[in-house]
Amino acid sequence: MPTDEITTDNLGDHIFDAAKEAFGKKFNKVKAFVQAESDKLAITLNMIIDATAKGQITEAEAHILLNQQKVAASAVFTAAEGMTVVAAQAAIDAGLAVVKNFVNGKLGFELI
Repeated sequence: MPTDEITTDNLGDHIFDAAKEAFGKKFNKVKAFVQAESDKLAITLNMIIDATAKGQITEAEAHILLNQQKVAASAVFTAAEGMTVVAAQAAIDAGLAVVKNFVNGKLGFELI
């Protein structure tokens, strides 16, 4: 788990490490996808933060955008051999949990 402070630049690293830990022994089956999906979640969160700050999207739209990315990540993980929806969702939730306070603080509302 990274020990550095969470920033917009390292969101993906924090999500990746938490997801890796959540996958446990199943990590080897999905490791090729975890970095890419962690990066995609981080990109989506940064876009939401930026667009919200500029008044380009509403809180409801922010929730929809994050949910769409979570569903996409879950689909990728569950497509891996032997991966269950429950394990995939647990890894996504773990990754988002570590960046929750940072993201929600930047937004001023509870997204995660």
